[in-house]
Amino acid sequence: MKKLWIIPLLAMLLAGCGKETMLETVTDVQDTPVVSAVRRIQLQLPAELSAPALQSEEEGTLYLCDDYSVTVQTMEAGDLQKTIRNTTGMNKDDLQILQTRHGDTKRYQWTWTTAGEQGMQVGRACVLDDGAYHYVLTALADEDKAGKVQPQWREIFTSFSLATEREEMSTGS
Repeated sequence: MKKLWIIPLLAMLLAGCGKETMLETVTDVQDTPVVSAVRRIQLQLPAELSAPALQSEEEGTLYLCDDYSVTVQTMEAGDLQKTIRNTTGMNKDDLQILQTRHGDTKRYQWTWTTAGEQGMQVGRACVLDDGAYHYVLTALADEDKAGKVQPQWREIFTSFSLATEREEMSTGS
């Protein structure tokens, strides 16, 4: 009879000795994105635009001459529609935008017309998108002077680019 009591007692003692359930805790590791530095803009401006007329962090740099104005700005990338609206006051779908690519940089270009203080104005814009920032170049002229300034605009917009990493390192920027 003593043996019969030992069996249930051993069964109760051994009941807690089964395989232990392992619980695993997973922690979300959220990497803080590394914000790249603003790259240096390369731009050849004609002599009549050499000195900025206005310069601010929010509005960029404004250059004025008798026939047209040029603005250079840097904005956070991500929303091209917002950049276009801030630049032209128009929606992306209302414009014909030419998109090209040079290395890691996307280039968007377009023209538009708008009402100005002295009548209609013609604008041309270019956005360089490196994934972190939009580098924006705009030119604006009165409609009657727009044809005359096209050679200057062509040179300005052709020269608009971002410094390469090698150029950045050599200048220490």
